[in-house]
Amino acid sequence: MGYDIIIGRNESDKKNFGDKGLTFIGKGYVKMGQYTSMSNKILMDIARSHVILVAGKRGCLIEDTWVFTNKGYKKIKDFNEKKDKALSFNKEKGKFEWEQAELLKYPLKNETLLQIELKDGRIINLTKEHPLLSSYGKYKYYRRACDLKINDKIVLPTRLPEIKKDKESLRIARLLGFILADGSISIRKGKFKDGRGKWYNGTKARIRIHNACKEVLIKAKADFEKEFEIVAKRYKRNDCNCEVIETKYQKIANKFIKLGVPKGLKSGIIRIPKIVFESSNKFKSEFISALFDCDGYINKTGRCIDYSSKSRKFLEDLQILLTHFNIESSIRIKNAKLNGKIFENYRLFITDNQSVENFKKIGFNNKFKQERLNKHKCNKTKRRKTYYPSEDLVCIRIKSIKELKGVNEVFDLSVDKNHSFIANGIISHNSGKSYTLGVLAEELANLPEEISQNIGSLIFDTMGIYWTTKFQNEKDKKLLQEWELKPKNLKSKIFVPFGHYDKYLEKGIPIDEKFALDSSELNGEDWVITFGLSITNPVAVLIERTITKLKEQKNYNIDDIISCLNEDKKTPMETKNAAAGLFEAANTWGVFAKESYEVTQVKDLISAGTTSVLDLSVYNSVGSFNVRALVISLISRKIFNQRMDARKKEEIESVSKGFDFLTGSEKKEYPLVWIFIDEAHEFLPLNEKTIATDALIQLLREGRQPGISLVLATQQPGQIHRDVMTQSDIVISHRVTSQPDLEALNHIMQSYLFESIKKYMDELPNLKGSAIILDDNSERIYPVRIRPRFTWHGGEAPTAVKIEKGL
Repeated sequence: MGYDIIIGRNESDKKNFGDKGLTFIGKGYVKMGQYTSMSNKILMDIARSHVILVAGKRGCLIEDTWVFTNKGYKKIKDFNEKKDKALSFNKEKGKFEWEQAELLKYPLKNETLLQIELKDGRIINLTKEHPLLSSYGKYKYYRRACDLKINDKIVLPTRLPEIKKDKESLRIARLLGFILADGSISIRKGKFKDGRGKWYNGTKARIRIHNACKEVLIKAKADFEKEFEIVAKRYKRNDCNCEVIETKYQKIANKFIKLGVPKGLKSGIIRIPKIVFESSNKFKSEFISALFDCDGYINKTGRCIDYSSKSRKFLEDLQILLTHFNIESSIRIKNAKLNGKIFENYRLFITDNQSVENFKKIGFNNKFKQERLNKHKCNKTKRRKTYYPSEDLVCIRIKSIKELKGVNEVFDLSVDKNHSFIANGIISHNSGKSYTLGVLAEELANLPEEISQNIGSLIFDTMGIYWTTKFQNEKDKKLLQEWELKPKNLKSKIFVPFGHYDKYLEKGIPIDEKFALDSSELNGEDWVITFGLSITNPVAVLIERTITKLKEQKNYNIDDIISCLNEDKKTPMETKNAAAGLFEAANTWGVFAKESYEVTQVKDLISAGTTSVLDLSVYNSVGSFNVRALVISLISRKIFNQRMDARKKEEIESVSKGFDFLTGSEKKEYPLVWIFIDEAHEFLPLNEKTIATDALIQLLREGRQPGISLVLATQQPGQIHRDVMTQSDIVISHRVTSQPDLEALNHIMQSYLFESIKKYMDELPNLKGSAIILDDNSERIYPVRIRPRFTWHGGEAPTAVKIEKGL
């Protein structure tokens, strides 16, 4: 015990309790010169009640970041957890693997992100904590964006697996390329004269492709005619040296608009259509060939290919698309001057020998350009511009790092095994703080029976990832052995909203119980806040009056509230309908019981020696209604009231018997409670109020006395209520770098530490689980590595765990 570090326990309790009531959460770091190694065990007190803040890194990306999936590149915001897999990179084996992933979404408030541009013109916008795979000599390791500097080398894949499913024909692929490069779509609404000279109101549509190349004109005309069974018109323009392929069928124009071709002036706003990214390499090849037939250029020796566009985003998309064919490219600004004015344009260049050679697999329809491409001869220097660690990887240096201000939402993927995915063609590391929350919950369930019989824990699972605690962590068996631990499952009970019970079963998620709330336990203000109404809103006034009237009854449900609303004679029908509509919506949430016997009791929810998981993830996107906060508020109040009543009885018993739960053998009627809440800043925001705010502040300020511990996890400590900072006696913080977050953590430690917390953050090794612990009891700060989980860490889809079930 002499060498173990104990946090959360004062000197008096160390003498009284000895080694009882301690949990193993990790090991401390010791720095000797240039080296940092793990040493002492870190043990945390559970004999007393605590408020613990777990702050995690926010490694995230903006919504239009391309991530590579088993259905091709998709915007990260469109990633489908149930149907999509992410391509991850196994750094130890140096190979790519498909994995299930979970999409995480985080709201921000005018956050400043970093925009990193590589020397090939590739751009990625990310939070300062987000790690990218970098290279130094023969070593490859992940580094946070804020630690990267200009000229550092970032690792990218040179080739990607082929997606073989095509939804459209190759003719559509070519036509998309022709229209985006040298075409236009015109839609006009108005009055038109028909062939008989009569006027009519209607819509006219037209697609034109302008080109001077005979092969392109023939191919485009044939593709229109064969694909749509029409006759396309071909004619020569008098004002330029080119010809036109034209069709005036509205259904054809609408099809290409739906596929992603803008109508009207498009040169500065075009993007590669989504269908191209999600189709086979043959489809991509035909599309790229058509593009370069029109706006592409190849010099007379065939050594350099380039493509010009006014839209930089279009070229960034094209650059990603070319990586499917092991073609490296770079983007540069190429301004054009006309009539004394400068117009910003961009060019994409393909110049290294191997990439030009690989472009031959795509080729041109344009005979003149194809002849030039055939002249290219690949010399001994296959790759001459960059460093290639292997055939599948390339290193590109950073050109610039800028700030991107005013971001209000970011996304991330939680990839369980390799913790990585491909973002904008760059190998990116996923993030998360839920792992540490899981470790604390595991330790409570792993206590000796004489202690665990008096402690129950409840996880408000806002992300839908803690049901996996039922399964052993077999995949990290070797890592656990290094820590002298073994895979095991928790004694856990999974509760889900009764209205969504069958949906969970269909997904194959192992659930145990339904839970339902009593609507009569909410007062008028609760409903007003839940529905996001101001107190002066006529609908809010009606709701307050109705609930006050119904409180005279002992029990009532949502249907009773709606009936009472409609009976109100003081209110206009329009207001009554609006109020009734809100409660009808609440009825669809599947969380309010119809009958009193269906209501979940605290004694059923909190069981000694068992981890209860209340899955609220189904309410992550219920419009503007904060259903999760409502559930947390109601249950937190119930737990507080129950423990207050139980504490009075326990104190009477303690006086008469001298009983203590660590030294006595008696089992409490109502166990002490540990409550875990992920994404806590959403329920305890800094400058706003949710329906859960009052209930949680009551637990923060008064919960320890009746035996309630609160563990709050957040990726935004700078955006959480100040009471969390002032009441937390233990803070476990993984790396954070944003100024508001650092200032918030500095606020906690300023009373006893004069150095900036950033210094401790910067000295942490770049290993999973690295964190610092701020212990208010000892007034010290400890650099630590949180131990690995012995239960399965959520983040994979249900089928992945199902496979492991037999292990």
